[in-house]
Amino acid sequence: MPSPERPSVTVVIPARNAAADIGALLDAVRSQAAPDVLEVIVVDDSSADDTAVRARCHGATVIERGTADGGNPAAARNLGARSARGEMLVFLDADCVPAPGWLAALLAAHAEGEAVVGGALDLPPGLPLTARLDYYCGWYHVHSRCRAGEVPNHPPGNLSVSRMAFASTAGFTERQPTAYAHEELAWQAELRRRGMPLRFEPRAVVYHRNRPGLGQLLRRNYRWGYSALEAKAATGASRLRWLSRHPRFQMFAALPLAAVQALYIAGCWLRVGVLEPVLLLPVVLAARLAYVAGLTAGGIRWLRGETSAGAPRPRWE
Repeated sequence: MPSPERPSVTVVIPARNAAADIGALLDAVRSQAAPDVLEVIVVDDSSADDTAVRARCHGATVIERGTADGGNPAAARNLGARSARGEMLVFLDADCVPAPGWLAALLAAHAEGEAVVGGALDLPPGLPLTARLDYYCGWYHVHSRCRAGEVPNHPPGNLSVSRMAFASTAGFTERQPTAYAHEELAWQAELRRRGMPLRFEPRAVVYHRNRPGLGQLLRRNYRWGYSALEAKAATGASRLRWLSRHPRFQMFAALPLAAVQALYIAGCWLRVGVLEPVLLLPVVLAARLAYVAGLTAGGIRWLRGETSAGAPRPRWE
């Protein structure tokens, strides 16, 4: 039986300026399992509010990452993982709230032999229109209406892995600009090469609160695009793996393909009966054009041989 000295699961939550919501998140996490089974670690990434205080009040172990490069969730996740005692690591973002049965669904998939399991990111009620559009543009492959099965990669906001498997890799990529958008690809690709594929489990649901604002939507897509060529060419962690092997072609074809991708995103939602992104297709297209702008800027930097460590931050903040 697990004991307080050796919990079976550690949930690692990187958080920055999350004081308003961290309490409800932690209550939802702690309701998933008995205290002797579950360890919850919040890594406070240089918050300017009382995130750390509130997290402690709700029973979490808090690690404060007070560094000059605050705002690096990849580094925060790695720090939390190094301190974890559980046999399983579960990475959860601070802007997510798990649904009942979330942790049980992740652990059930591991019990079937899966080494890495990604859960669903669903739309919570009450988000403003621009936040919903931000959600639609990002999570069209990873919501609970998608089919379970093997996937090439999965975002780290709802993701579990055995601690031993994670420790055998270099962990999340902390170098900028990759750390802002594709920090999970390298270690997932490393495990996949060792015969440990990644499974998507739609029953493991968390509700993801995307931020509102048209500017936020465009900045987020620009950020994703900025390190896309560099990260995917190095790892092959892409649904269009053949395309990631030809980054120059991908960069030059990105603009004409933006409209195709916007239609694809709308079509993914239409297949599951969600009409809103179809009705707002011009905004979805604008988001894809922001992605193309980021991909072009980041791709030129990378193809010129500039290193990630020496690259400036993408202009999304």
